[in-house]
Amino acid sequence: MKRAFLAAALLGLGSVLGFPQQTVDVLTTEYEPFCGVHGDTMWCDLVNAAFAREGVTVRWQSFPQDREKAMVSDGQNVAFLTGTLVIDPAERQNFIVNPEPLIYASIVAFYPREKYPQGLALRGPGDLKGRTVGVVQGTASVSVLGKAGVDIDVTTDKDQLIKKLVAGREDIAVIADLTGLGAFKAFFPGQIAAYGYELVYSSPIDLVFSKKNPLSRELLNRYNSGISKIKADGTFMEILGRYYPSGLINRSILPRDMR
Repeated sequence: MKRAFLAAALLGLGSVLGFPQQTVDVLTTEYEPFCGVHGDTMWCDLVNAAFAREGVTVRWQSFPQDREKAMVSDGQNVAFLTGTLVIDPAERQNFIVNPEPLIYASIVAFYPREKYPQGLALRGPGDLKGRTVGVVQGTASVSVLGKAGVDIDVTTDKDQLIKKLVAGREDIAVIADLTGLGAFKAFFPGQIAAYGYELVYSSPIDLVFSKKNPLSRELLNRYNSGISKIKADGTFMEILGRYYPSGLINRSILPRDMR
């Protein structure tokens, strides 16, 4: 990892000196179809497109989220792609966080229609109190629902979460919209219609940069410049349209300047 960091630093220096292309290592967890290193994923595609406008190529690496946070906090790596709610207020002094995120994750509650025929009528996370609610370990939902006093059942991965919901071991499963729908499609395609979902909260998603890494300020500026460009030329919305069924983009995921 130290060798990779040195390589990124040298490439950054080359960019300052006027070389045409820069490659940078960025961290992300595996959370398809949103982020990950094993294929096309929506948030990573947005970051790739933004940096490409500024002559930067991203080389993605994946570690457990807590380790990624530590690696960026101590300056070993320049940035990680995450839900910014995972960074506690006391930790913010170690990171550079954009005031407006790249995008939002629409975190929804999947529920069996037979059990809740009138739906959940959610106004916020606290309305889930009194039910057994499944969440995925390491996601912001662990903190958000815990602070709201919700009884949570922490599961190791998204597929297991949906399997437990269908087996009746949880009343409700809280997860990002496309992730939950993808798990249903993979394991229970004939049962999707038996489950509804409602918005619980919107989670801001963005690159979080290290305050200690010497490349952070330059790369942050180039990243923000690239984001502005892909919003203006339509690339941002085109990427989202690749992932939502029939091009029906969930408007709650959009940054405020695109709603």
